[in-house]
Amino acid sequence: MDWLRRIVTSFGALGLLTMPLCAETWVAGSMEGFAPFNYSVGDEYAGIDVQIMNEAAARIGVELEHRPMPWKRVLLAFESGELDVIFQLAPSPERFANWHMVGPLRRTRTVFVTTSDSPIQDITELEDLEGLVVGVVAGFIYEEAFDNHPDLLREESLDDFTNIRKLLLGRSDLVVGGYATLLYVASELNALEKLRFLPTPLSEYSRYVGFPRTPRGKEMAERLQKELDLMQASGRMDSILRSHLAR
Repeated sequence: MDWLRRIVTSFGALGLLTMPLCAETWVAGSMEGFAPFNYSVGDEYAGIDVQIMNEAAARIGVELEHRPMPWKRVLLAFESGELDVIFQLAPSPERFANWHMVGPLRRTRTVFVTTSDSPIQDITELEDLEGLVVGVVAGFIYEEAFDNHPDLLREESLDDFTNIRKLLLGRSDLVVGGYATLLYVASELNALEKLRFLPTPLSEYSRYVGFPRTPRGKEMAERLQKELDLMQASGRMDSILRSHLAR
């Protein structure tokens, strides 16, 4: 009987070796309803950045537990230690100093949009915004001089859908935001003919992923950065971007 027990034990050990290991899980925070980059379709969390993050994480044996929230809550949850990682972050000196910043995921062109019948033709310098009410998303970073200007009249909202609705209702004079996002929102609201994008962008910058400035955060950041670099070099990031914007 000893030989039989040895055979059974050997097969049991072999079975354990061939079983797939459980994936490591990271809790990831991002802004809910930020199409086309991240948004919910039924029970599925989808979008350009979500797909990039999911693919990069899977390649390093990680499963992302997504927790979409209003952006201010994402930042608070990350700073309180409830989240392992957040995306997609606009760059700032403070964020690079306080967090491990990984990326870029992509570049964003930040623009102004107004109503089609507005007398505003363009915004080429901040002084052009004097007396105008600008719709912004609470907690967003747009551009350093714009963000720190003390005299700008800002109308804060939870998301760009609310910003565009307020613009159409006359509660703001223009809205600032990422071109792809505002274009998507305008299309979803059947408002493309009612809106006009101004020709001069406020800024163009890259979006990043943030990890805590801890030993574990550093290790996670280095693993993800390596995979994002490979996806960028292979053209996979551009392929994901094109596939979503072509829909």
